[in-house]
Amino acid sequence: MAKNKMATIPFLKNPDVIQDIVPQNIIDEEEKSVKHYAALLSGRSSLVLKNEPSAHDPNKNNVVATGRFTFHKKNLHYSFYISEKAARPRALHFLDEEGNILEEFALSYAGGLVNSVYQNATRKVCGVWKRLPKEYRKFLKQEKMYVVLIWGVKDAEFTLSGQLMSEQFSSLLEPAPGTDPTMMTGAGGTAIVSTSTSVSPSIHIAIVFNGLFTPEETSKVSLNISLTLDEKKQIILQEDVKVPKPATDLNLIEMSSPVTPAHLRLLTRGRLLLSVSSSSKPEALRLSGTVITKASCELFQTTLASSQSDREGNPHGTSGLAWMYLNNQGSLIYSVQIDSLPPKQQYPIITLVDISTKRRTELEDLTPYFHDGWANGTLDKLSPKILEPLYSGKLDVNARIQAVVGLAWVSVDSECHLHYDVFISGLGNDRKLELYMEMYPMIAPGAPFISKYLEEFQGNQVEGSPVEALTKEELNRLDSGVNFLKVRDRNTRVILLTATVTKVKVPPSCRPPFTDNNVPTLFDHQEAIATGECFYEDKFYKEETSWVSSRDPCKMCFCQNGVSRCDVMTCPAINCPSGNVTLKGDCCPVCAQETNVSREPSMQICIFNGKSYSPGSKFHPFLIPTGFDLCTECSCDPKYLEIKCTRLNDNEKSCCKNCNKSAVNVDNPMNDDQLQMPVNLTPPKEETATKSTELILMEGGCKNLNNPKKPYQNGSEYHPFIDSLGEYKCVTCKCNNGQQTCRRQHCDFPTCKKMIEMKRKKIPINNSEFCCSMKECRRIRHRKNHRSHNS
Repeated sequence: MAKNKMATIPFLKNPDVIQDIVPQNIIDEEEKSVKHYAALLSGRSSLVLKNEPSAHDPNKNNVVATGRFTFHKKNLHYSFYISEKAARPRALHFLDEEGNILEEFALSYAGGLVNSVYQNATRKVCGVWKRLPKEYRKFLKQEKMYVVLIWGVKDAEFTLSGQLMSEQFSSLLEPAPGTDPTMMTGAGGTAIVSTSTSVSPSIHIAIVFNGLFTPEETSKVSLNISLTLDEKKQIILQEDVKVPKPATDLNLIEMSSPVTPAHLRLLTRGRLLLSVSSSSKPEALRLSGTVITKASCELFQTTLASSQSDREGNPHGTSGLAWMYLNNQGSLIYSVQIDSLPPKQQYPIITLVDISTKRRTELEDLTPYFHDGWANGTLDKLSPKILEPLYSGKLDVNARIQAVVGLAWVSVDSECHLHYDVFISGLGNDRKLELYMEMYPMIAPGAPFISKYLEEFQGNQVEGSPVEALTKEELNRLDSGVNFLKVRDRNTRVILLTATVTKVKVPPSCRPPFTDNNVPTLFDHQEAIATGECFYEDKFYKEETSWVSSRDPCKMCFCQNGVSRCDVMTCPAINCPSGNVTLKGDCCPVCAQETNVSREPSMQICIFNGKSYSPGSKFHPFLIPTGFDLCTECSCDPKYLEIKCTRLNDNEKSCCKNCNKSAVNVDNPMNDDQLQMPVNLTPPKEETATKSTELILMEGGCKNLNNPKKPYQNGSEYHPFIDSLGEYKCVTCKCNNGQQTCRRQHCDFPTCKKMIEMKRKKIPINNSEFCCSMKECRRIRHRKNHRSHNS
């Protein structure tokens, strides 16, 4: 494959320092001066040409392209406009002088597809080389960087013009119909056109070209430049120029001339044809092309927000945004969105205003095209008076409605890196802000989300890209979840702006592979399992939390290791002299006489574990992880509305884990009965805290749900307190930097040995000291004896 040269010459010597987002003490000289570049790509601009005709030309269709480049904040933005007879290229290579590939960019997917409305509408190729390395910036400044547009086998060369700062129109010059194909092989050109309407209308044209000279023409060659209205063969401009010393690959000629306002209108609407021909052989050697809008990829955008002095006039917080671009036919495609209009206002008045003069001239009224919050349309007959303020940043979209608003662009590149560009109006330039993204698997109460911090910034614009690539889970959320981009005040942590991120295209290379037998669905909820949360009845619940089923009030559930476990309530037996009734919303009946106790309407229930109970009702408490404890009975006191719980004494066989004796003293040391848990309905006494609650929590302490005024100190160990059981000593918890971890006491041989010894000596055993049953101890002793026998 032939390599292609990119000749780069800075056209602007800007004394201003371009500040980068990343703070730095010394700004490179190239960042101060180098900014704009242009290029011509043709068959005669190949890196391997070396000013000699090529024996083999793979560019049989004589495809020509032109490019524009902007170096801004260490990023190189590139734009290409290509012959209409060529398909979209598949890749772009940047090279050094030796032909080594410095960077490669994919320009389209299989079949020439690209996910860009703008690029499809304008036939332009757009992109950006992020964080151009310092060494490559030197290549750019020293004109030692080259480029290749790749279709399959296609070579081309870049060139430059010095008029890019004022460029308003471009032209891609190709061999004209009827010319000599042999003499015009590899020929092409590009034109940079600018106009002025300030005093009297005028036009300036700079043309970079090759291929219009015969072998005999070596100096002071005469060429003819003409600008015509092609359909009427009407000549608008015509001028002869001389090229002092013709070059094989790149030549530059210029012309300026006054024109009429009518000619400028024709130019703006893409109806003029530019031609450059040899004076000696005009029919055989001629390049021509239609003058179209600027070849650079440009999308003009703005936010609509109120000024600081007019906030009182916008109490509803009406805001909006707008963007527009020019197509190749010279039409302006625009979209304006207005949000939060006052209830009585059907539509705002939307106009385009030229603010370059004190008169603030209204140029276009877009109000008739406003419908349902949007004004979308096309201005076909564009006036030159719109183009000048548009390119100079002096064209306002005035909706006469003002508020704080932002506009954000988000994308993911082929290496799975996130890129963002955010513009904000209405907050001023002194406020310190933070930008972050929240990624949800779906919209559901309690849904687990990933909070991705992006950047801290100050001012009305921030652009960047995190160095690390997005994780698999973040890509899944961005591709198929619900994501929000948020801006908050760094000092107050108040969220100022929120937007839903939609239509972010994740490249196929970043998506996880799925087979036909493994199709991802919205209901897999792998995110919930990964975080330990549970998804149940369209809602997410955190680990170790319990709740009442929204569809069955008699069912209680809890979340354990990402799995929802539910248990249906069993009602205790009640003995009511006057009969019982089941009140609306209750699961268990209550005695009829209990419902007649007088009390305030707002105080007619008891709350236990998140579930409400009517006065006089009896129920079994719901405990994690066992479910409803049928060996404990609780009741809602009808007078004081307090919960009281007792252990059952008449069901020892089924409640052997909770027998009614507080201590065991039996002769048989291998009794199969399991030791009873102590019933203690009052919280354990705690040492008086010497520190305040706030100070303990600030130092990494943990909240005490049983007594919020006495949190656990950082590093302390404790037993949890269960309402119906008291202090549960079979579980030990530890507080570590605000997070508590709990572990259940394991039954081991030393514990069993101690229990057996106490039983043999007929010493009463305090059940709270041991969490082993005699049956477990017998199994442990059997395993130990079995291992000893085998050894």
